[in-house]
Amino acid sequence: MKTKLIIGGVAILVVGAAIGAWATYSFAQNLIMENLPIGTASLDEKDSYIKAAPDLNPLQPKQLKVPSSKAKNVILLIGDGMSISQISAYRLINGGPNSRISVDKFPYSGIVLTHSENGIVTDSASSATAYSTGFKTNNTYLGLDANKNTLENLTETLDRSGYISSLLATSEITHATPAAFVAHVDLRWKTDEISSQMVNSNIVTFLGGGRHFFLPEEMGGKREDGRNLLQEVSDSHVLLKTKEEMTNFDLNLPGRVFGLFADEHIRNIETPDNHVFEPSLTDMLEFSVNRSDYFIDNGCAGFFIMAEGSQVDWAGHVNSLDYLNNEMQDFDSAVDWALNYAIENSDTLVVVTADHETGGLLIEPANPVDYSGDKVKFSFNTAVGRGTHTGVPVPVYAYGPGAENFTGTLDNTDIYRAILASLETDSNSGSCIN
Repeated sequence: MKTKLIIGGVAILVVGAAIGAWATYSFAQNLIMENLPIGTASLDEKDSYIKAAPDLNPLQPKQLKVPSSKAKNVILLIGDGMSISQISAYRLINGGPNSRISVDKFPYSGIVLTHSENGIVTDSASSATAYSTGFKTNNTYLGLDANKNTLENLTETLDRSGYISSLLATSEITHATPAAFVAHVDLRWKTDEISSQMVNSNIVTFLGGGRHFFLPEEMGGKREDGRNLLQEVSDSHVLLKTKEEMTNFDLNLPGRVFGLFADEHIRNIETPDNHVFEPSLTDMLEFSVNRSDYFIDNGCAGFFIMAEGSQVDWAGHVNSLDYLNNEMQDFDSAVDWALNYAIENSDTLVVVTADHETGGLLIEPANPVDYSGDKVKFSFNTAVGRGTHTGVPVPVYAYGPGAENFTGTLDNTDIYRAILASLETDSNSGSCIN
């Protein structure tokens, strides 16, 4: 009996000490918060606004270095809506704070400022246009400047110098980011025009979703012009509709490829039966690289591939951490594949970046007055269920010839210039696409 009393007494002391320590820590944290040298904000005061950001200085292009060697190939991976918070969340969830993911292996990194010509907060169209043309433009514009003048985009410039290009996305292929590398329209939702310009372009490989944007409404599609563009694609390109068709495709066959693997975006939760027919971003990237070899073997100078992890952005819009983690995993795998390819092929530059951040993702302590422990709260802070873009910078990572230009602070227009500086584009040899 005495032993039990002693054990019980010790247990009470231990528990009491733990509770006391926690209470003391919480009291101390609250005391610190209450005695900050400024008043605390109310809910209404939490958000602050400025009437307008001062526009005091013209945009200054980054001074680029002359690369010691030129790249033959470029792989540009864009995580739509991805900034440091999304990368940090993915790292923490899947491996913890000491783990490292694909972008952590890159030797060069920097930050990218993302504002558009007419907004501090950009949309994907204007940001992707900055990447594809080197010019700022208005939100919703694709391949046009702010005065609606047509801008030659990167794929058109490279086509004149004998390179081939591929555009990949996990969204509809007509979505803003891939469209900015091929189309010239003043509204990103003019998908009839965007898809028509894609078919008439010299892009050798399109891969993504979006069959409905090539079919007229009377055939179940979303085209308002009544045109059956899917049939026209079948006549002018090799049309691939499933992952199996892509996997079994003879890479030595001539012709341009159009892969449309879903009616709308890939991995649509409303069409789960179609998921088995849809490739991952890594699958599409590997196919595009291998497909490019055919053209290079037949006289083309090299390749450019833009691969977009489109739905990282959508996860931020709907405030879904699970959705975000799944899309980051798909994107991370593609980045890892690209990096390994560049390590094995020293003539390839890999650039990883984003167009903007979406959702205002925060990583906070689970207990706001206790920073210790491994429990954290992931919180989207731009809207409830309808998250918006933010104006915070995004990261950029680079590996390969010319990677040293992707460091420090860059404007999004500098990404275009640094990519061009990495390539040999002086010759106007003309298109190598028949």
